[in-house]
Amino acid sequence: MKKVTEVCTKGIFIFLILFLLPCSVFSENIHGFLTGRIIDKETSSVLYDVNIVQDDSVEFYYSNERGEYLLLLPAGKHKISFSKLGYISETIEVDIKKGDSKSLNISLIKDTSIHETIVVTGTRTERRIKDTPIRTEVISSKEIENKNASNLYEALEGNVGIRVEQQCSYCNFGMVRMQGLSGDHTQVLIDGEPIYTGIAGVYGLQQIPASMIERIEIIKGAGSALYGSSAIGGAINIITKTPIQTGSKINVELGSKNTNKFCFNNTIRKGKWGAAFFAQKNEAGVIDQTGDGWKTGPDGASDRVKSDSFSAGFNLRGNNVLFGNDVLMCSGQTINEMRKGGILETIENPYAEASEHIKTNRYQATIGYKKHFTDKKMLSFSFASAIHKRTATNDTFIGDYTETHSGNYPGTDIMQPYTAEEDSYVGNLSYYHILMDKHHLLIGFQCVYDSLKESGKYVIIDSSSPNYGADYLSISEKSALEYGLFIQDEFHINNNIELVFGARYDSHHSKDKFGGSSKIANIENVELKYNESSFNPRMAVSYKVKSINIRASIGTGFRVPYGFSEDLHLCSGSPKINKPAGLKPEKSLSYNFGIDYFKKNFDISINLFRTDLTDKIGFADAGDESKSLGYDYEWQNIDSGYTQGIELKMRLNLIGDFGININSGYTDAKYENKRDDWKNTNYYDESQNISRVPKFTSVMELFYETQGLTVSLSGDYTGRMYIDYCEEDDSSSPNSKIVHTPDFTIVNMKIRKTLFKNFDGYIGAKNLFDYVQPEKHTDDAAFMYAPAYGRLFYAGINLDF
Repeated sequence: MKKVTEVCTKGIFIFLILFLLPCSVFSENIHGFLTGRIIDKETSSVLYDVNIVQDDSVEFYYSNERGEYLLLLPAGKHKISFSKLGYISETIEVDIKKGDSKSLNISLIKDTSIHETIVVTGTRTERRIKDTPIRTEVISSKEIENKNASNLYEALEGNVGIRVEQQCSYCNFGMVRMQGLSGDHTQVLIDGEPIYTGIAGVYGLQQIPASMIERIEIIKGAGSALYGSSAIGGAINIITKTPIQTGSKINVELGSKNTNKFCFNNTIRKGKWGAAFFAQKNEAGVIDQTGDGWKTGPDGASDRVKSDSFSAGFNLRGNNVLFGNDVLMCSGQTINEMRKGGILETIENPYAEASEHIKTNRYQATIGYKKHFTDKKMLSFSFASAIHKRTATNDTFIGDYTETHSGNYPGTDIMQPYTAEEDSYVGNLSYYHILMDKHHLLIGFQCVYDSLKESGKYVIIDSSSPNYGADYLSISEKSALEYGLFIQDEFHINNNIELVFGARYDSHHSKDKFGGSSKIANIENVELKYNESSFNPRMAVSYKVKSINIRASIGTGFRVPYGFSEDLHLCSGSPKINKPAGLKPEKSLSYNFGIDYFKKNFDISINLFRTDLTDKIGFADAGDESKSLGYDYEWQNIDSGYTQGIELKMRLNLIGDFGININSGYTDAKYENKRDDWKNTNYYDESQNISRVPKFTSVMELFYETQGLTVSLSGDYTGRMYIDYCEEDDSSSPNSKIVHTPDFTIVNMKIRKTLFKNFDGYIGAKNLFDYVQPEKHTDDAAFMYAPAYGRLFYAGINLDF
């Protein structure tokens, strides 16, 4: 930890010396005043926390709780922009003369689209979504509510180019696939911080509650030039709710199969300060799809595990609280979840046959500060930390013990759960400077430290070993230090053309130490060290003319083998995984070209993409050399490959309050070579396809909104894909095969009606036509490509006060 502190301190010190000393704070003569009040044009209610920007500068102001604003402006002509989430931005021109005191009231119109939404992920700077040169997709809180999503996993469903899928029928582990690339190629951020990685990523999609999410920003294609390792295929940034308007909301929802949700949101505004609070409890009863009493039935029908989770958090924000023209932010969240699976009669017993219990406790905190020195200079700092704990049990240890001890069960004195604790720390420092009104420069330094400790019980099952049947405790200690320096220039050539140049240098240092109890696993095992560095450039161009924005970008990405979900999903113990000396970082090169057309009642987007992967890293059983060193598994550079395709998004408001959304995509994803593990089978040709990537996907949503009534109906089509079935985890077994799955469509619906003032109710159904994956195999928990269980009904109420 001392080394981490030293590296971070040196990096910050060098940053300050190089970039901040020349940027002294200065004052300027103020020659006039502009004041006024901002209201909602339809309801005439005051709007506070409206973002006010002068002449496209980085210096911004907010309207107060009475909707009032006051600007001190130098003499001359100025453009003043007023923007607020959910409203169409307004820009005015004013001519201020020395001694003037002008009053101008502003009326903002509610925006039914997302064109004016301010996004930050594509460039790490605030830009309107219709203007940003880096293609950014947004899932708004309204869309999340219309989907009736309870968590991030459900919120991401039904978006073109993104596929959320379950990877295990036993524990319901989920992941997100972006443009054909698996979840370990996507960086998940919370308010821009890469704090949800490693062990947290295994069940994280289902644990992040929807009630904390204001919006989700999605960047597709390599993003390592801004976000470092793991953003090889893109980034998903979860923007949490901020204190905008005083009020509270209670949501109670009850559903079939004990699928229940209870949410509370509260926002308080007082003067310069605001605070937002949330709490959410989710319950999900165990689903036995086959009706045989097992979590996984004899015909392979998978069930849903029983789960109970509680999440809570806050977001505190103060404007102009320290030195003027600044913002101070502080937030915290906790997640506590218990999930259970197994035979229904013994599901509560963590050590019973076929049982699996997984307990998660997570605590996260973030503090940030932004200071505007002038209208063209801004300094930002943030620090985030997280403690993530997991305790898990399943029958792997018991099964191995009984197999090697003539059916006798182990004593309770030698049974203990798998335990893990991951501590993560992220520090960011960035400086933003506008030069000559054309160059928007961003320079930043990031330091990330992560440590992971695991322990679990094992049994020697190798009958040729002299220690056959012996049990031992395996211990793993892993740590990683990454620091990166990035620079970006948003070059505004004119009002129509913008270029973005960016690059980032990253240095990765990780070490693994494996040991354990008894002579079988000596605690003094030698550390395994891994050091790599990477340089990743990115370039983008956008051309805007009237309602059309044409964008193109090219960038690189990289990732290194530390703490991926494939590793940490093996929660029955603490496996020894070797990183051979010749292992190379996986790298990517991404291309994107898109055209967007925006109008009030109609918009359409077309995006072509391709990502080339080099030295793709795979997780495999240990080879002879790794086995000789005592390792169970190893990382390998298995092949190179690519994903490419086209995406189409369209929104159309037809007649009055009736509209339609269509999202469609085609993806082609292949390895460079056919896979050796299928070489002597009938599926050798099919093995070149990257698994779990549908060729065609499409989502159509019909919606109707009028006088307090909202009706939405959506159909989510998933085309055919290839997926491996390995009988008893062996591709050479007679019944092993690569399945070309059937296509299917999932239909969802929701009806919401305002019953009284500030009170509404809703009903709905998920998987309305009860589609369930037809082919399943109990010996391969990862053979999943469609819903594991059928239709769910729900009903709920919302109370705002």
